[in-house]
Amino acid sequence: MTFIIDVNQDQFIDQVIEKSKSIPVIVDFWAPWCGPCKQLTPTLEKIVNKKNGKIILAKINIDENQGIASQLNIQSIPTVYGFVDGKPIDAFQGAQPESKVEEMIDKMIDAAPGNEIPKLILEADKLLINQNFPEALSAFEKLVGMDPSNYKILSGYLRCLIHLKMFNEAKEMFDSFDDNILNNEEILKIKKLLENFTSENSNLFDEKLAEEIKLKPHDKNLRFKLAESYLSSTETKKGFEELLKIYEEDSSWNDSAAKKKLLEYFDLLGFNDPNVIEARKKLSSIMFK
Repeated sequence: MTFIIDVNQDQFIDQVIEKSKSIPVIVDFWAPWCGPCKQLTPTLEKIVNKKNGKIILAKINIDENQGIASQLNIQSIPTVYGFVDGKPIDAFQGAQPESKVEEMIDKMIDAAPGNEIPKLILEADKLLINQNFPEALSAFEKLVGMDPSNYKILSGYLRCLIHLKMFNEAKEMFDSFDDNILNNEEILKIKKLLENFTSENSNLFDEKLAEEIKLKPHDKNLRFKLAESYLSSTETKKGFEELLKIYEEDSSWNDSAAKKKLLEYFDLLGFNDPNVIEARKKLSSIMFK
């Protein structure tokens, strides 16, 4: 089955409006003389082919189909419309970065009639947030089988593996990814997080620091080192607690190092991470008390 079709204005109702009631259709309005079209169209084709039948790309040459271009008020090209369930739900003009195009396409796929995957992802995310990591892992594992190229599913599954300290399994997953997946922003964050947890200095919590801080509770340099030691040994909650103590005592210490380290790990772990959710609440209460 081809996922890329050329459509004329006589076919528009059947091939775009009606077809989008069962599968999303992204429409590329282009012309042979349009320079930016020559940049955008290959990007659209690449992403649509990668989605393997979850979305159709309909290409419309406006030189040959001026009637439909006029009806849809196409004033410049390239112009792209996204149709789901018979209605346009998104659009943009001009060449766009691949990441932005894929983000729009993923939203269209999620919005497709009868697509249960977004609901199942939410349920798996709730298990992760509630720290039911084995159950969340099982839920995401089933979802990987249903949609193996979905970044939300892959990132959720990887985060479960990291919470369960199944680092070898996570590394094996990364080894199986193609370049498209490896270049995804969320996947790159998890890769960096995994590297932090599996470096030569990880999993080597320094017990001496914990003892020293009892003797020098106001030594912020010492406490910061303790926080880093906790974080590198995957004791994330304890690491956040130490950083929050520093921030509460002196928010500007060492050029706001405690807050910067918190925000760094918030970003790497993701906002659905239970430790991040708790620490963000505490950070906000300290900032605005």
